[in-house]
Amino acid sequence: MSIALNMEAPSHSSSLSPLHSASLGTDSWLHLMTESPEHDGTPDQQTDIPRVPPEFREMKENMGCYEPKVVSIGPYHHGKKELEKMESLKKKMARQFVKDSSVAAEEMYNKVKGLVSDARECYAEESTGQFNDEKFTLMMFLDGYFIHQFLTNKLAKQNLRKEEVASVTRDLLLLENQLPFRVLISLMRLLVTSMLMFNLTRCDLA
Repeated sequence: MSIALNMEAPSHSSSLSPLHSASLGTDSWLHLMTESPEHDGTPDQQTDIPRVPPEFREMKENMGCYEPKVVSIGPYHHGKKELEKMESLKKKMARQFVKDSSVAAEEMYNKVKGLVSDARECYAEESTGQFNDEKFTLMMFLDGYFIHQFLTNKLAKQNLRKEEVASVTRDLLLLENQLPFRVLISLMRLLVTSMLMFNLTRCDLA
């Protein structure tokens, strides 16, 4: 028994899939492919650094993928009591950097503050409301400078135990423990420029 396949699009359909559009003319098919699609129910990605979905949080074995052990980066885990030691270290290192830098602290603050609006948009909205611009700016600077110290192998000077350094390495790779890349790049440029100016000043005084 042979079965005839009807390839004609149903006359009552107002929205055709590319498969159904095979029976359309070339102009109609191209229009279907290039017109602005209506929202199809698929959620838009609204953040560069999203939270881990609730269904994964319910699995205790997944906690190691997003829960930092020693250091928080960004707003998601900021302020947790078990991470206070590294917060103190961040401030200590940043104070020394500002003291040694030839760039005024106010200039650094304003430079970082200019990144705050973009940085907030990279995180889930409910995670940044507790920070005013001043606190958010300080967090971005401290976290960015900490990452810079890590990447330039300067944490070794802070008398950290090998286990702590290993935990920092792990924490900086976690899903919810990140700075937006474009913010990090801007911070790195600020820090490198400050250090170059500081070294040039020292050479002039030598």
